[in-house]
Amino acid sequence: ILLSCQTPPVGSMERSKLEALSNDELRQLIVDAAAVLAARADGKGSDKAISASPLADASPGSGLFTFGLAGSSSATQPSSSGLFSTAAGSKLFGGTGAGLFSGSSSGAIFSEPGGSSTGLLGTGGSAGTSLFGSSTSGGYPGGQVKESDGGQVKEGDAEEEGGEELVNEEEVTAIHGWTPSVSLEICDNVETGEESEDVLYSQRSKLYRFREGEWKERGLGEAKLLKSKATGRVRFLMRQEKTGKVVSNHYLIDSKPYCQLAKNADSDKIWVWCAQDFSDGELQVDQLALKFGAQELADTFKDAFEKAKLDNAKVLELDKEKSES
Repeated sequence: ILLSCQTPPVGSMERSKLEALSNDELRQLIVDAAAVLAARADGKGSDKAISASPLADASPGSGLFTFGLAGSSSATQPSSSGLFSTAAGSKLFGGTGAGLFSGSSSGAIFSEPGGSSTGLLGTGGSAGTSLFGSSTSGGYPGGQVKESDGGQVKEGDAEEEGGEELVNEEEVTAIHGWTPSVSLEICDNVETGEESEDVLYSQRSKLYRFREGEWKERGLGEAKLLKSKATGRVRFLMRQEKTGKVVSNHYLIDSKPYCQLAKNADSDKIWVWCAQDFSDGELQVDQLALKFGAQELADTFKDAFEKAKLDNAKVLELDKEKSES
């Protein structure tokens, strides 16, 4: 049995010899290897001393996985220095020692609740210090919050811990020695020329204009019939709903060939007419087409359009009589 005898290095053992060993013998082999690794980790021996004895003697419970006394299958726990031992020694995963994941009052890196450990990541109610303390430990970040502070960290505490200070910067509104060539003013109200007119009709629709042998879309927006409060004349006005650009602007007159509504050959929802349009800033005779979403909307537009033509005819006749008298 491989307990206290000198064993050759693992690298020199064949697999068949390892398979011939019993479970207890394999465990003890691991125990001996753990003793060497623990000695190296603790710095208790030089590489030369360790190489002279590749597998340390099977002292009680000084192993990688310490399960009991060497050469015994009992679960007696020794005071050892194992890597994963369960005794009160210095090990990696220890119960009460200074292990990496210590479960009690030790200097473990990951200390568990119930002890006064000094862990790197303390997770319990320990009274020690840890790097990331989650309870009453003086960990970083978080630290200890004084009761006098009302459970809140003040701005001064963040500065003392090396935190960044918030700096309020002023907005630059002027540059010394330089003036802009153009100054923009914010207007509270933009006049469109419709302020002195009454809206007789308004409906969202799409306008087309016949140019270069085809119908071209002018824009989508509100088609309006506006009556001037001063003169009583009615005009047709339409703007693009997103840009506000005027796409049609002309008076309604009852004189052929102008303002004579005709249905489109392909749809009952489209009205076509000819007008003297001023949308581009100058007088142009254009053929226009207005498309609605439903036939009922198109019929309503026709009634309002024809009525506005008659009203304009009356206004023109009155103006003619006044000029003659």
